[in-house]
Amino acid sequence: MLLRNEGRPGPAAAVPCRLALLAALSQEVRPFLRQNRARPLSDAGFPAWEFPVGTARGCLALTGMGEAAAGRVAGRAVALWLPEIIISLGFGGALLPGLAPGQLVLGASYGRYDPHTGKLLKVEAPAPPRPLLELAEKLESAGLAADIGCFISTPGIIHKERQGGALQGLAQPVLDLESAAVAAAAAAAGISFLALRVITDAGGEEIPDFLREGWEPGYGPGLGQALGWLARDPRRLGSMLHLWRRSRLGAEKLNQALQVLLPLL
Repeated sequence: MLLRNEGRPGPAAAVPCRLALLAALSQEVRPFLRQNRARPLSDAGFPAWEFPVGTARGCLALTGMGEAAAGRVAGRAVALWLPEIIISLGFGGALLPGLAPGQLVLGASYGRYDPHTGKLLKVEAPAPPRPLLELAEKLESAGLAADIGCFISTPGIIHKERQGGALQGLAQPVLDLESAAVAAAAAAAGISFLALRVITDAGGEEIPDFLREGWEPGYGPGLGQALGWLARDPRRLGSMLHLWRRSRLGAEKLNQALQVLLPLL
């Protein structure tokens, strides 16, 4: 349990944890929170839970979507929990053919891509807590398809087919919105870093225009926004159900992967 400064109200005092998991959305971690009987933390200043990691303590935070939100919460989590390891996890989109929905990818390198200028900026990240090849082999041994790739964070959901040459030739590139910011926060704090993504849309698949153009930083679209999308065009229901099924599959895969990986860390 997080502790407050004795004798007076105020922000929670730092209580160390072994590792901190950071995900953008609750949909990405619901199976994990259920299986691990995670306890909500009410005074973190952001949605957060704690759970056991062997005899140690783990914490999980929701950052909301987007680099700005992820970087802000990552910095607060580092100051509050003093983790030895930071793990960024969630959904990701394959940029090129070769990665299938439900496949897990461990990040070997990180970058920020600006779709307006076409420039790709490398983001330095600390070393992972264990060799990535070893972790990928453990996942494969557990029956979970896993690969090692390059994680590229973008300022929003982009149309993959329209992007230029800077993204071509990368090794198993995966698009997301947060990993670069969390990697930068881990680097600034000198904390071991691991990123894990599950593919929800394959290389040849595009996120529908109404979702790509209507996304907003934060904790995802609410019921009102979803109903608004349907009211404007009921034919969108098929796309929304398709992505919902993919997200449920992805969340289960992330949970299964964490059950394999966390005992190794």
